[in-house]
Amino acid sequence: MNRFFDYLQTISQVNDLSCGLGNGRKIQWLFHCGMLFSSKVKWWGDFKFRQSAHEGIDIAYYRTHPDEMHCFNDSIKVPAMDDGIILNICDDFLGQTLVVEHKNLSSSNKRLLFAYAHIIPEKSLKTGLGIKKKDVIARVCDTYKNPQLSPHLHFSCFEISKKMARENLNWTLFSNNSDIHKINPVFL
Repeated sequence: MNRFFDYLQTISQVNDLSCGLGNGRKIQWLFHCGMLFSSKVKWWGDFKFRQSAHEGIDIAYYRTHPDEMHCFNDSIKVPAMDDGIILNICDDFLGQTLVVEHKNLSSSNKRLLFAYAHIIPEKSLKTGLGIKKKDVIARVCDTYKNPQLSPHLHFSCFEISKKMARENLNWTLFSNNSDIHKINPVFL
């Protein structure tokens, strides 16, 4: 469970979100129940229900002081959670998604993949390229395509067969396929 919270801390550090807090205090991350893994509730628009359970975690809101809530914008940098290899860069309904296999989490017959979604990847990134922990790999995209949604990082984790072709690692597979196992990133 510490990996995810360490990753939130990395996002904070890369973007200098806790600037001025002092005394070793950290920012407080805020989540609507609809932003969490497996939720069927929407956290935008009419706040009704999603068509299917949420397959990741949406990261967007934080607090630096009790009376100061902040929201991501399109200047927020997205760091890599760990060393890894980019397996695919694909479109999603707001921006693009980087599909990454992090080296420290492989098993013999399965792949553990992370999807960093609703982003604008750094221009130098290509499929097959290695990335390092804390490298800035993207920025959160502007959500002008759906103004009801605030800019956010959608972060998902999937376990799939190593036989799956790279070009098939996209949202069609992630949202509609029973051959993959969706994992709550908080419990890594």
